Amino acid sequence: MVWNDFEQIHRRTRDYTAFGPFLFDRAQYDQALAALLLDLAAAEEQGD
Repeated sequence: MVWNDFEQIHRRTRDYTAFGPFLFDRAQYDQALAALLLDLAAAEEQGD
């Protein structure tokens, strides 16, 4: 998985060409996303 070609729609004049690209192992990316979703669900249950 590659993240690249960054832009900010509210700040179109900013130059992000030096930002990235970022390369992720797909399985590692999916695991991190799943862990984040679990953390968010637990925080929501606790009222955070």
